Amino acid sequence: MTGNPSLFSSFHSYLPTSSVTLADGSTSPVLGSGTVVPTSTLPLSPVLSLPNFAFNLLSISKITRTLKCSVTFFPGYCVFQDLLTKQTIGKRHESVGLYILDTSITKGLCMGKMKGKLMTEMAC
Repeated sequence: MTGNPSLFSSFHSYLPTSSVTLADGSTSPVLGSGTVVPTSTLPLSPVLSLPNFAFNLLSISKITRTLKCSVTFFPGYCVFQDLLTKQTIGKRHESVGLYILDTSITKGLCMGKMKGKLMTEMAC
């Protein structure tokens, strides 16, 4: 989910508008969905477009399927691990209840995965 329409490489409007329930119990209309490509190797689809939404939320199931990795959550951090080699390809710390992955992080995860390199701590 994102509130930033400039992230979409393709987009389809929803008419009539549907809605989603957010973590705080409020609802938000869904303007449509499309494809977001944070890196050339990580197209994400479908991504929902919500007006005035302050975050870009990533589906863990989508990223684990795309990168063929697992994610293990611990108190305060999570670890991305390659399913085949079992190597750690990324580690992120929790901040204010969220695990922050920006474009450079997803790019680093993808590059580490594609090159087979061990990626340990990455900074935002």
